[in-house]
Amino acid sequence: MMKKILLAVLAFALMLSMAACGKKNDAAPDLNQYYVDFIDGLGEENAPMMMDVEGELLDTYYPGLNGYQTKQRVVKAAAISSVPYEFALVEAESAADAEAIAEIFRSRIDSQTAGGAYYPMTIEAWENAAVLTNGNIAALICAGDTQAEAETGFNALF
Repeated sequence: MMKKILLAVLAFALMLSMAACGKKNDAAPDLNQYYVDFIDGLGEENAPMMMDVEGELLDTYYPGLNGYQTKQRVVKAAAISSVPYEFALVEAESAADAEAIAEIFRSRIDSQTAGGAYYPMTIEAWENAAVLTNGNIAALICAGDTQAEAETGFNALF
């Protein structure tokens, strides 16, 4: 009987200590892992073919982004322009830089909805795209018909 009581007290103490820890970890979430987990969650048959956006293409899509020092940067776009999937996930040096980068992301959405996306269904997806910030993290997420799930997954990181 005493062992059961002691085990119950220890289990309760363990639960309290875990609850006290909560999400107080100041480490930023792994943005690449979020992206990989989301794309993998779509399943092989539903996941679009994605490519890294870098070099001149990065400067074309996100003018000014290369001017910021980043701790993490994941920028991916669908390899086919008619597929409305694009993720730009950045951990900046400061919250002020993250807000400035968010403005660059908003400009990307504006450019796509103003006709850069070409196709009516693609433009509609870009109209639903989101720019999200949390501390030093800024994200542009355009995820077609899985937009809500992509945003929910991103927000769950914090």
